[in-house]
Amino acid sequence: MLAISDIRKAVTSLAILGAMLANVEAEQWTLQRALSHALTNSPDARIAQQRITAARAVIDQANSALWPQLQFKSTYVRTDNPVMVFGSLLNQRSIDLGTLDFNNVPDVDNLNVRGVVSMPIYTGGQITAARKGATANAESIKQDARAVRNTLGFEVARAFHTIMKARGFVRATEAAVASYENNVAIARKRHEAGTMLKSDVLAVEVRLAQAREDLVRARNGLALATRALRSLIGVDDESFEVAEDAPSVEVPSELDFSGRPELASLEQKRRAAEAAVQGAKSGYLPKVGVFGSLDYDHGWRFNGDGGSWTAGAMLEWNLWDGKATRARVNEARANLEMIDEHDRKLRLGLDLEVEQARLGLKEADERLEVTSTVIAQAEESVQLTRARFEQGLALATQLIDAETALTAARVRRAEAEADRNIAIAALRKALGLPQLDLPDLNP
Repeated sequence: MLAISDIRKAVTSLAILGAMLANVEAEQWTLQRALSHALTNSPDARIAQQRITAARAVIDQANSALWPQLQFKSTYVRTDNPVMVFGSLLNQRSIDLGTLDFNNVPDVDNLNVRGVVSMPIYTGGQITAARKGATANAESIKQDARAVRNTLGFEVARAFHTIMKARGFVRATEAAVASYENNVAIARKRHEAGTMLKSDVLAVEVRLAQAREDLVRARNGLALATRALRSLIGVDDESFEVAEDAPSVEVPSELDFSGRPELASLEQKRRAAEAAVQGAKSGYLPKVGVFGSLDYDHGWRFNGDGGSWTAGAMLEWNLWDGKATRARVNEARANLEMIDEHDRKLRLGLDLEVEQARLGLKEADERLEVTSTVIAQAEESVQLTRARFEQGLALATQLIDAETALTAARVRRAEAEADRNIAIAALRKALGLPQLDLPDLNP
């Protein structure tokens, strides 16, 4: 039997284990954790990874053209066609010219088993061009995946800071509700003392009801913002809790967007287009290959069998193809020219995106500076007005106006703080930088 001390140790161990599991379940989602999860588990990230896998398979297909091709073939026929009968008997080594009536040949059967090997020697650069194009396309898709991660990182950061903004709205409206509850108590006390009209009490009570309604809306907005982040990063857990604080992120000092993956992707597309031009030009050149085969033929009709082999080389040269090769070359060159225009368009767009992000951050900084002063002024105004209201020296409308101004200032402050963080995230995205300076979050 177990001793009492052993039972106590077991109970203590279970309690510790339960506490550890509870802590794991209650682990909150920080911005770093949300980014790490999204960049590996969100549908967009997984789709991008599958595109990379498919591109690598295309490279393998292009490389396979360099290897010998080995085929196995088998056929069984029965016929009384004179040519086929004669050929089958020859292959089976069972022909008897003394008994064979060429005007009345018998039907024969033939089982043919063949192994064929072939290999290109020279294709006018077609295989080389296909390999270069496949490699460049794979690199382009890798850069596209980085672009997806870059955009996804920004969307996660924006959703996270939107939650912080929604929480600020909730705190501002909660403070307004608490303040109006206090004001209603003061108003009722003054009404009971006969120093305030019933209509003024009702006005304060109505404003309290409106503040409670605003609080319901703010809480619903917070719940929706939290659900949006959960959906974005691909989490199905209903007990999804976001951390209370957002990490401080450094503002980029340089506005160089040359590291954007879209630019690198376009450069790889240019290389693929150049390879396509070379591949199209291969239609002007000859193609040389070698081949060989082993055959075994057997027939049950005359019980003959025999083997044979074939080996040779093949030269193929399209001297005139109705200008099809010229058309393919012209198409490939036009696609290459389009890459240059896409590059110019992309650089103009990225320059505009960086400037918009820079101005957005500048605006957010200015708003944040203004709101800091406004809140201090609004809080002092509410304190003075409430004191005068409690003494009967201020009207209910004056108190309501002061409270409304304070709530609005707090809302604008929360909005400005979140918008500044979102503006930093937008600038980092525009420059192709990770949202957090951590190695595992580099897009």
